[in-house]
Parts: sequence; C-alpha cells; structure tokens
Amino acid sequence: MSDGTHSGYSTGVHTGFGVAPSGVVPVIGTSTREFSHSSALARSLAWQPVLPSAGPLSFLGSVLMLFVLFVFGLCSIGLTMEPLPSHPLRMMASLLGLYLFPIVLSIPVVAIFTTAFKRARRNSKVDSGRHRARHVWSHGYYCHRCAVAYWPYPTEPGIPYRVPLAPSHFRWYVWNTGGYAKL
Repeated sequence: MSDGTHSGYSTGVHTGFGVAPSGVVPVIGTSTREFSHSSALARSLAWQPVLPSAGPLSFLGSVLMLFVLFVFGLCSIGLTMEPLPSHPLRMMASLLGLYLFPIVLSIPVVAIFTTAFKRARRNSKVDSGRHRARHVWSHGYYCHRCAVAYWPYPTEPGIPYRVPLAPSHFRWYVWNTGGYAKL
C-alpha cells in the first residue's frame, strides 16, 4: 500500500495582469501545493476509510447561524422601531417576516450541522476501531501475480487464513474487525 501512495510538493510561477486604480499592471507570483496520490490498488487495500473533516462544515454552519441571528435581530428591531401597522394584512406580513424568514434561512444551517455531526460521529467510530483493524491488516499479504490478498496464519477469530480474497473482500474483513465496515 505504501508503494502505491505518493506525496510531495509542487511550486509554480504565475504571471498575468491585474486591474489597479492606476490601470492595468503586470502581476507575478508563486504558489506551493502539497499533494498526495494513491493508486487504485492502494485504495482498495486501505485499512481505514478516508475521513473527511467535520471542522470546515462546523465553521460554515456557525458563520451562517450568526447571519441568521443577525437577520432575526434586524427584523425584530425593524418591527419594534416602527409602530405596528394598523391593517391586519400588513401586520400579518410583518410577523411572518419576523418569524418565517429566519426559519427558512436556518434550514441550510441545520442541514450543515447535521452533516458535520454525522461526519464527526463516523470519524469517532473509525478512530475507536482502527488499532484492531491495523493489526489485522498488517498481517495480510497481497500477491501481485494472482491479484489476491490473504492471511498466511490465523490473526483473529473470524478472519479466514490461507484463503485467497479479492482486495474488496480483504478490505471488508479488515474494516469489519475495526467495526466500521457498514459505515
């Protein structure tokens, strides 16, 4: 698996034109990028799934929640500063704007927080079982000629040994040992 994973850095020089108050100016800059690439075989024999972070989603949800609270505050301040409309239709529209608009804006915030919570829970489950999965995975072998993986001797109960397995089945046994095969 480690032979199929490569990582490194790349740098590049970029040129172009930018617009400034004084007119069009030439722009020159450099960038550095870190990259990692895994082959299909390395991904199929991975001992744990890719763990997407919940942090950026939580940050985005928090920023959007502040925006919703700000809009709710503006609506409520605007409603208290002006005298209540005497016409019932205008009064109903003002109250709907006060309550319905923030509720509608909060639907994407709830969806973002729900997704972040699910990611965090999944990452926690994978993290709790990864040591057992790594132990089982490290005792397995892969035959390049036959394109099968196997365990030459018993490692844990329920793990077949001396049985050729497709990489996906091998990965299932490893992930099942870690407790995250059905995530």
